[in-house]
Amino acid sequence: MKILSILLAILLGLSTLTSAQTKSAENQTKSVENEKFVFLNNGATIGMIVKSVLKADKQRLKLTDQQLPKAKQIITDATVKYNEGVKQLKKSGLNNQKLRVLAVAVETEKVHQYKSILTPEQYAILVAQHKKVYPESKV
Repeated sequence: MKILSILLAILLGLSTLTSAQTKSAENQTKSVENEKFVFLNNGATIGMIVKSVLKADKQRLKLTDQQLPKAKQIITDATVKYNEGVKQLKKSGLNNQKLRVLAVAVETEKVHQYKSILTPEQYAILVAQHKKVYPESKV
């Protein structure tokens, strides 16, 4: 249960596209956001998790309005990847060790993707927090 709360807390720019592609991407994002988050039985959706994590990151990292859309996409991608990973682990035998490895991999990738949109000060805050939660990570 403790690892779930940690994962939930953490789990918690397409200008070159044409108008039609943008609408298609938005519809695809909306359908992903409405998908049920498999690890919770309370009806939580990926969109709810993304919104929660984005709000926490906005406060913790002091994200600007220009950084928010890219941050939302990074968080959405990470949440979807984690959700799919949990589905696969449920099929092959879920245990805490496998879940931790998945969480570390997804969160580390998210930190690497964040680097391109954050200032050095914001990135230092993110890395410090990441290292507290995932000391085994190689960031």
